[in-house]
Amino acid sequence: MIKSINFKILLIFIVALAVGFGLSIPITVSLFQNQVTQSIRDEYAMRSGLIADVYSRLAPTERGHYLNQLSEEMKVSLWIYDRNGLLYAYGHTSKPNLSDDEIRLVQGGAEIMRSTSVLPLPTSLQMGFPLRTADEPLALVIHPESSNMYLLFTIIGSFILIALAIGSFKFILFTRVVVKPLKALTAATQKVAKGDYNIVLQTKSKDELGVLSKQFQQMAYEVGQVERMRQEFVSNVSHEIQTPLASISGFVSILQKDGLDEAEQLRCLNIIREESMRLSRLSENMLRLATIDSNHYPFHPTLFRLDRQLRRIVIAAEPQWADKHLNIHFKLPKTTIHADEDLLNQVWLNIFSNSIKFTPEGGDISIELVSGNEKIGVVIRDTGIGITEEDRKRIFERFYMADKSHNREAGGSGLGLAIVKRVVELHSGSIEIDSAVGKGTAITVFLPAM
Repeated sequence: MIKSINFKILLIFIVALAVGFGLSIPITVSLFQNQVTQSIRDEYAMRSGLIADVYSRLAPTERGHYLNQLSEEMKVSLWIYDRNGLLYAYGHTSKPNLSDDEIRLVQGGAEIMRSTSVLPLPTSLQMGFPLRTADEPLALVIHPESSNMYLLFTIIGSFILIALAIGSFKFILFTRVVVKPLKALTAATQKVAKGDYNIVLQTKSKDELGVLSKQFQQMAYEVGQVERMRQEFVSNVSHEIQTPLASISGFVSILQKDGLDEAEQLRCLNIIREESMRLSRLSENMLRLATIDSNHYPFHPTLFRLDRQLRRIVIAAEPQWADKHLNIHFKLPKTTIHADEDLLNQVWLNIFSNSIKFTPEGGDISIELVSGNEKIGVVIRDTGIGITEEDRKRIFERFYMADKSHNREAGGSGLGLAIVKRVVELHSGSIEIDSAVGKGTAITVFLPAM
C-alpha cells in the first residue's frame, strides 16, 4: 500500500508540473506580449528611419552592399519592395509572411507587424515600415534573427517561476485528495484508542487506501460490538451473581433471629441450598463456556450410537417430565456418529431441559433422528409456549433469556443455549429454530455424518 501511495504522489507531482507548465504559457504570453512587442516595434522603427536616411543618400550601386552588410551586423533579414515587387532580400529567412496587400499598405505609409508565434520573442515578429526615397516609396520588411539574451532569460525565468508556482499549488491541492483519507484514518485510530468505536470514514476510492478505510471501519464496528457484548456480559454476570447472593444474605439474616420454629428454619435452609446450587451451576456454565471459547477444551471425538445417547438423556430427566405428566415420543433409528460424546450430551440435555421447562402439563415432546445429504439431524419438538421472532434472533446470546420469569423459576442463567451453539460449531454443525408463540418450538441440530 505504501508503494501505491508513493506512486500516486509521484504521479500527482508529474501531473501538477504538466498542468503548471501548460498554464504558464498563456500567463507568460499575456504578461510580456504587449510590452515586448511594443519595445521591439519602437526599436526597429527607429532603425528603419536610420536605414531610410542612409539608403536614400547611397548610389544605386552601393545600396545592395550596404543592406547586405547591415543584415549581417544587425542579425536581421531584410526585404525591400518597390512598385514592381521584391527589390532586395538579405538574411537567412527565405520569405516574409506579409501579403502583397500588406506590402502595398506599407508602401503607402502604414506600419504593419505580424507575429509567427504566440511567444513574445523578437524572432517571432516580422515588421513592415515605409521607406521614403527621392525616386519612389518603398516597403522595408525586417525580421530579427536573434533575441536579446537578457530579454530571453527574463521570459524563460518568468515562465519557469510561474510554472513552478502553479505546479506547487496544484500539487498541494491534488495531494489533499490522498492525504485527506490518511488524516481521517489517523483520527479514527485515535478515537478507537480512546474507546470510541463509532467510526464513519467517507471514502469513494477503490484503491488500497479505500479498501483499508473500509476494513478499518468494519474492524471498529466489530470491536465495538465485542466491547458492547463484554459490557453486557459483565453486567449480566454481576446481576446473575448478585440475585442469589442477596437471597442467601436475606435468609441468613432471618435464621439469625430468635424464635423461628423448625419448619421456618428448614424452609430458609432449603432456599439457601437452592440459591447456592444456582450459583454453582452458573459458575460451572461460565467456566465451561470460557474453556470452550479458548479452544483448550478437551475435544475427543469417538464413534458411538447417537440414538442410545438420546434415550439415556430422556431416561435421566424422567423425574422432571413425569412430574408434569408430559408425553415423550421417539423416532430414533439406529444411528452411529463420530463426535465428542460428552460435549453432545450437554447439547441434548440443555435443549431437552428447556422443552420440559416451557411445555405445560400434559403436553408433548418428540425426539426424532433424520439422515440425508451427508448430515444427521436431531429434531426436538415440543408443544410449549413458543418463542417470539424477536427472541429467536437473540436466543443464543449469553445471558439472554426469552422468558425471564420462567427461567428464574427454573433456575436458568441464559448460558445453556450459548453452550449448545458453541458445541455444535465445534462439531462443524448448525442449529435451526422453528417456533410460534403458543404453538411450540422445534430445534433441529445438524451434525456431519460419518
